[in-house]
Amino acid sequence: LRMPPRATLRASLAAVAAAVAAAGNFEPLPWEDAYEQAEATLARMDVPLLLVSGLCDRQSFANNLLFQDYGKTASGSPYYGVAGYYIYRDPSCDGKTHTSPRWILSETEPKSHRHSDLDDDGECSREAHTTGGDADGPPMGKHKWQMQCDADSDELSGHDVTLRMVPQGEKYSLLRGVGWWYPPNGGWWDLRKWWYIGNTVAIPRLDIPSLNMQDAAGGFRTNFPEIGGTCTVWPSLLAMGATWDASVVRQFGEALGREFKGKGANAILGPSVNVHRVARNGRNFEYMSGEDPVLGSRLAEAYVQGVQSEGVFAVVKHWVFNEQELNRDSESSNVDEKTKWEIYYPPFKASIDAGVSVVMCSYNKVDGVYSCSNEHEFKVLKERMGFKGFVQSDWWATHATSIAKGLDQEMPGTGSGDSHAEYFAPDELEEADQQAVDEAAKRVLTVMHRMKLSESTKCSPPHCKEWFMKHVSTEAHVRLARESAAKSVVLLQNKDNVLPLSHKDVKRIAIIGSAADAPSWDPNGQGQGEGDWATGDYYSGGGSGHLSGDVVTAMQGIKDQAHSLGIEVVTSLSNNVEAGVHAAKQSDVAIIVAGTTSGESRDRVDLNLDDHADELIEAVQRAATTIVLVQAPGAVVMPWRDSVDGILIMFLGGQETGTAWADVLFGDHAPTGRLPIMLPATEADSIPPGAAGSVPYSEGMETSYRSKSFKAAFPFGHGLTYTTFEHSPLVNETCADAQDCQLRIRTSVKNTGHVAASTVVQLYLELPVVAGLPAPFLKSFKKTSSIQPGSMEHIVFDLSSSDISYYDVGAGDYVKATGTFHAHVGESSADIRNSLRFCIGGCDTANQP
Repeated sequence: LRMPPRATLRASLAAVAAAVAAAGNFEPLPWEDAYEQAEATLARMDVPLLLVSGLCDRQSFANNLLFQDYGKTASGSPYYGVAGYYIYRDPSCDGKTHTSPRWILSETEPKSHRHSDLDDDGECSREAHTTGGDADGPPMGKHKWQMQCDADSDELSGHDVTLRMVPQGEKYSLLRGVGWWYPPNGGWWDLRKWWYIGNTVAIPRLDIPSLNMQDAAGGFRTNFPEIGGTCTVWPSLLAMGATWDASVVRQFGEALGREFKGKGANAILGPSVNVHRVARNGRNFEYMSGEDPVLGSRLAEAYVQGVQSEGVFAVVKHWVFNEQELNRDSESSNVDEKTKWEIYYPPFKASIDAGVSVVMCSYNKVDGVYSCSNEHEFKVLKERMGFKGFVQSDWWATHATSIAKGLDQEMPGTGSGDSHAEYFAPDELEEADQQAVDEAAKRVLTVMHRMKLSESTKCSPPHCKEWFMKHVSTEAHVRLARESAAKSVVLLQNKDNVLPLSHKDVKRIAIIGSAADAPSWDPNGQGQGEGDWATGDYYSGGGSGHLSGDVVTAMQGIKDQAHSLGIEVVTSLSNNVEAGVHAAKQSDVAIIVAGTTSGESRDRVDLNLDDHADELIEAVQRAATTIVLVQAPGAVVMPWRDSVDGILIMFLGGQETGTAWADVLFGDHAPTGRLPIMLPATEADSIPPGAAGSVPYSEGMETSYRSKSFKAAFPFGHGLTYTTFEHSPLVNETCADAQDCQLRIRTSVKNTGHVAASTVVQLYLELPVVAGLPAPFLKSFKKTSSIQPGSMEHIVFDLSSSDISYYDVGAGDYVKATGTFHAHVGESSADIRNSLRFCIGGCDTANQP
């Protein structure tokens, strides 16, 4: 679904507004009501389940599964089933009356009349089987079962298989994932076909649905080749962060909820909200907060509410201090208490306040203890922050049966973070504190009841192919993806108002650079010659958060728009310097597209652009007026920034990258994006990943704009547009008419230019010295409407109790500051237009700097 090259953007956006006006109207149950229903369900979980263990590799998927009683076969014998596997008595071995009855383990349900063998090999079925037991049930305890075990042979061999009944099996089924297995021919753990990334089994007897949880926070992961192209390739979450627009994120969350729901999923493994610390972090493109806790908190709230308004539950991640990928499975992030509460906790707390259902714990250690076993951090989460949902591990991040410490669910349930098989297997849970087991099961059930999953869940794996195959991207979603990508573009530099481009002044443009027409990476390897699951591209980062599909490249989008305006286009779609200069000399304006990307599991090597782009830019800018478009997963260095005429950045814009670039370059959308991170002057102006086993956050709160040591090429919050704004002086007043408003600050913004546009007015608050903060912190921001030239918009900031508070380590809590404050309002952390001094509880001049 594509928009025409010059289709009226305003009409497109109006269509988006109309489409999203029918927002999700699902209302979760109050936590208290859901908790009561969970307690009632838990009290009914008293039917033992059949545990099978000891199967060899070719049947390993069924190992440690808890089989439910599925009733009787046609011959009157009991049969059991779970997760697409069945155990039942075959009275005549596939209809062959001359054979003895057997109990078999099969992926085929029992049938009343069979006249051919299950595997069509002309022999008695080679399903795993035993001749033990009788018509009343399979043989309990340890018995020899015949099965195929050798990956390279169909020969049967005998193995000791143990069957036993587990009284608490229904509870245990909620606490451990299923769907992955270790293939008999080796390799890494593999997801079985038509299973979601995370699953638990349904318990039909109790009307408990399966949990169908899918990657990722930025869109539905098309991890099966057959479903490629059926979902929207959305802009990354960092791009969403660059919009500084909670309403856009809310609409995005609702659209995500609709697409996941349309695919049969009842959960999204997102949002990802970690505040950036390491500029080279391979997963920064996934983290919506950028470098600021207030920005992250505002957007996380909108995301969670948007997703869950569609009846799909959200999973906030990664708890906690998972700010680098280097040694992520072993490094210990060591963070002081004040920094935790001032910088890294707030987006998680905001997600909890917004009603998020699940928290995912991370791979790393925290203060020497693995996150998914860290009792202290779980107490912070559940007791101090009041989280009422359940905690699940990241995939293979479990290192202990830590249910008594606060972990409620192990994912994916097969294998773990070390050589131990499964820490939440039934044998392990039987040895655990049963009160903790009940509490964990109750938390899982509470989420199910609160989100009314028994009414909305579409399918249970492996019977979900129909839903996986559905095409869930819509014309409205494509328009929203385009609008969001355009709103995420940050105009960093615009010398002599070279932008927007007009056909009146520009007759020919050159589009230059290998990134201009780079393909989208398909992690399934179709038609691709290199790379792996962690490979990203210039539209979506790599790993579990990667989205692939049909993308509009920068070259395609810009060329189509230029041609519709009568502007000629020449291209040089490589980073060959000679060819690029030749194309530039033929044009009025040279547009260089440069990029880099990143992926999960490894940090970036450096902050440079790919393919020697810096050399290309330096050469081309000497030949023509030059605009550089950057597609990146986070911070990059721009040593040529003072030499070029225009610079814009998009933090991986998804499938509508090219159309979004065109909308901005040709003036259909005046830039509205703002940097959610600081772009460093050099790589030395950033924090590198820690290479040692212990990673101390020794800088404390002094990251990004809060650091006096780092020099910015472009500061946090920066973003230009095609007009200018004038800010009126700040005025403070009381605010008795608003709840929890400690002080109101008013200002006005006037458009003093010639183009209608919006801006983001940012308030940075400098607390009294007693607060111990290294710099003024962002406390609020307001995105204006599109202000006409000569017109003005009034801005009101209501400061709440939390806005004027700081974390006091001695008190172990936030404390309201008293004394002299300074409010700084402007267009970025460095572009402060007006400041206001005010006092709360008296002015403390003795302690003022």
